[in-house]
Amino acid sequence: MKNILKSSVSIGFNIFIATLVIVFIAILVTTLVFVLIFSGTLDNLVATQSREINKQIVMNFESYINSVMETANYIHLASFNMDISQDGGVLSDLYQVNASMKKDVVAIFLFDSKGNKLIGPELDVSQLRNIAQRGWFRSALAVSEIFHFNAWQQSSLADNREEQVIPVSKSFEYLYAGKVETGILLIELNNQLLTDLARKTNLGELGHLLILDEAGGLLYSSEPAPYRLTAQSMAIASRLFLGGQRAMYGNIDMFLNVNTLGQTRWRIVTVSNANEINEALRQLVLVLVAVVAVIVLLSAFFSGLISLRLTLPISQLKSAMLKIEDGDFSGPIQVSGQKEIVLLAHSFNSMVQKVQELMDNLVEEQHEKRKTELRALQNQINPHFLYNTLDSIVWLAEHERNRDVINTVVSLARFFRIAISKGEAFITVAEELAHVQNYLNIQTIRYVNKFNCSFDMPDELKNYKVMKLILQPLVENAIYHGVGDEGGDIDVVVRKEGDSLIFRVSNTGYGISDSKIQEMYQMMRGDSERSSVGIRNVYQRLNLYYGERAQMLISSVPDESTTVTLIIPTVPVREENN
Repeated sequence: MKNILKSSVSIGFNIFIATLVIVFIAILVTTLVFVLIFSGTLDNLVATQSREINKQIVMNFESYINSVMETANYIHLASFNMDISQDGGVLSDLYQVNASMKKDVVAIFLFDSKGNKLIGPELDVSQLRNIAQRGWFRSALAVSEIFHFNAWQQSSLADNREEQVIPVSKSFEYLYAGKVETGILLIELNNQLLTDLARKTNLGELGHLLILDEAGGLLYSSEPAPYRLTAQSMAIASRLFLGGQRAMYGNIDMFLNVNTLGQTRWRIVTVSNANEINEALRQLVLVLVAVVAVIVLLSAFFSGLISLRLTLPISQLKSAMLKIEDGDFSGPIQVSGQKEIVLLAHSFNSMVQKVQELMDNLVEEQHEKRKTELRALQNQINPHFLYNTLDSIVWLAEHERNRDVINTVVSLARFFRIAISKGEAFITVAEELAHVQNYLNIQTIRYVNKFNCSFDMPDELKNYKVMKLILQPLVENAIYHGVGDEGGDIDVVVRKEGDSLIFRVSNTGYGISDSKIQEMYQMMRGDSERSSVGIRNVYQRLNLYYGERAQMLISSVPDESTTVTLIIPTVPVREENN
C-alpha cells in the first residue's frame, strides 16, 4: 500500500514537473528565437547605420571637394582669355578674391612648368627653392587630367602663414605673351571645414573619423589627441581597405566602415560606437528574462495548486505511514480530501490498531523471556559456587577445623543473602563488592595465606546500580586459574569514565598467551566447544541486557599478571528490577 501511495504522489509530482518543464521549454525556445532574430536585426541595423553614416560623410566631403574643384575651374574659365604678361594685376585680384571668398582656402598660386611663381601671395623665403621637386608639383605635372589632393604640409608657401595645409594641385593652361603655356595651379586648404564636417557626424562615444591618403597615411583624425584609438583604426582599415567590419576596442564594441572619396585617392574611415545598440539588446534580454521568470512562476503556482489538490491527501497518508514505519503509533491518521483516500485512511487506522496490539503482546513476551534468561543464567552461578563451597566445608570438617567450618557457613549465608537480593537483578556496587568479600572469606579459609585481595573504589561510586554476580565469577577465576596454590595478589578496581563504570580484576601469576585469550573470547561467544561457567555466564548476561554497549576485555603480561576488564553503562536501557 505504501508503494502505491508513493507511486501516486510520484505521478502527481511528475505531472507537475512535466508541466513546468514544457512551459519553460516553450517560453525559452520562443525567447531564444526572438533574441536571435532581434540580435541579427540589430547587427544588420548597426552595419546599415554605419554604412549610411559613412555614405553621408563621403557625400559631404565629395561636395566639399567639388566646391574646391569648382573654384579651380572658375579661375581657369575666368582667366582663359587673359594674358599674364598684360593682365597680371587683374589675374592676381581674381586669385585673391577667390581665396578670400572661402574660409577654408589659405592661398591660391600659379606656377610655371619650372616652379616659378606667376600669381599668388608672396612666398616664404624658406619655400623659394625646389618648388618643382615638391610631390604635389610633380604629380600634377605627370598626370594633367585630374586634381591631386596631397598629404598635409606643415606650413603654407605663403609668407607669415604657419598653419598646416592640404595642397590641391592640377595642371593649368594659361596665356603668356600670346602663347599658351602649361603650369601648375595650387590651392592650399586648411582643416577648418574638414573639422566642421566631422563634428556634424554623430558616431557615438569614442566614435571617430579618419581620412587616409592613398598610401594609408593619416591626413585627418577627429579623435582628440593623443589619438589612443586612431592607430588601431588605421591598422584595421589597412587590412579592410573597403567595406565594413565589427571590432572590439578594449571593452567597447565598434563598427568600422571604409569608403573612397571620389576625385581623390583618399579614404574615409568612420568608427561608430555599437555599445548603445548592444545595451538595447541587453535591456531587451533582461526584460524577456523577467517576463519568462514571471510566466514560469505563475505556471508553477497554478500547476502546484492543481497538483497539491490532487496529491495532498495521498501525501498526508504517506507521511502518516512513514511515521508508523519509524515506530510512532502516537495517534490515528487524520486525512482530509478526496473521499476514496479518507476511506483508505480509516481502513489503515484499523489495521494499525491491530498491529499495535500484536506488537505490545510481542514486546511483553520478549520482556518476560529476557527476564527468564537472566534468572536462568544467574541461577547457573549459585549451584556452581555452592558445590565448590560445600566441598570446602567437607574438607575442613575432615581436618577438624570446626571454627573455620562455622565461619564458612556464616559467610556462605551472607553470600546467598546478597545473591538472592529479594529477587532483584540489580544491586549497588557496594553490595556487589560485599558479595565478593563474602566469597573471599570462604576461599581464605580454604587457601590459608595463599593470596591477598585489595579493593579500590571511590566512595561516590558505591550507590551506582549494576547487574549482580558479575565480579565474583571473575575473582573465582583469578583464584583457580591465576594465583592457584602458589599464591599471589588479586586487585579489584572500580572507576567511572564518562558514562561507563569500569571494573578491573587483576591477579599476579604466569599470565596467559594471546592464543589462549582468543580461545577465551570464542568460548564467551559460544564459538568454542569448551566452556567455562563463570566467565561465559558473566559475558552472556551483560550481552543479553546491555548489548554492544557493554564489553569484557582480557589482557595479560606473560609471567606477571592477567586482567579482566568490564565496561558497563551507568544508565540501563530499561530498569529490569521493575
